[in-house]
Parts: sequence; C-alpha cells; structure tokens
Amino acid sequence: MIPIRSLLAAATLAVAFLALPAAADTNHSQGHDDNGDHSQDAQAVQGEGTIKAIDSEQQQITLTHGPVEALGWPAMTMPFKVSERNLLEGVAVGEKIRSELGSNTEIIGIY
Repeated sequence: MIPIRSLLAAATLAVAFLALPAAADTNHSQGHDDNGDHSQDAQAVQGEGTIKAIDSEQQQITLTHGPVEALGWPAMTMPFKVSERNLLEGVAVGEKIRSELGSNTEIIGIY
C-alpha cells in the first residue's frame, strides 16, 4: 500500500508540472491597455515638436507636438523618456526638433 503522503506529494507535483505551460503563456501586460497589435513596434515613428522641459536626471524631455497620425495621437504636450541621456545634450527649452520614437514611445533620436 502506498502511503497517503506519497500520493499527495505525487499529485501536487503533477498539478505543478501541468500548470507550467499555462503560466508561461500568460499575458504579461500587467493591466496596461494593449490591443495586441505590435506592428508599429518594429518601425520607428518620426514627429516634430517644441521642447518645453528637459530633465537629464530622469532622462526625460517634455515636448509640445502636432498630431502623430501613425500612432493616432492628437496634438498635445507630454513627457517622453529618451533611450540615451546623451540625446539631451545640445538641445534647449524652446527649440524646435524632429524626433524619432522607438518601441514604447521612447525617443531614440533627436534631430
């Protein structure tokens, strides 16, 4: 006769192994709105705007920009993270710039 503890341990392990594939396939959006369309992620989006604030410590720039049709955005003022701090060198508040947005709308280029 097999002890009940051994059966419970075996059953627990079996359930754990069966749950692994389901856990690996879980959507990890963590509550962020996501329509699942990531076709834009592979392409950088370019836009123009005026610098309203620069925060080197937070690696962030605030821009007033026109509509960004590729993303369906209206004209607005908003902060953007920059991919590299050195992108903030040589730019100043009030300056009009062109920028390139990568995935997650992070600025990857300033021109």
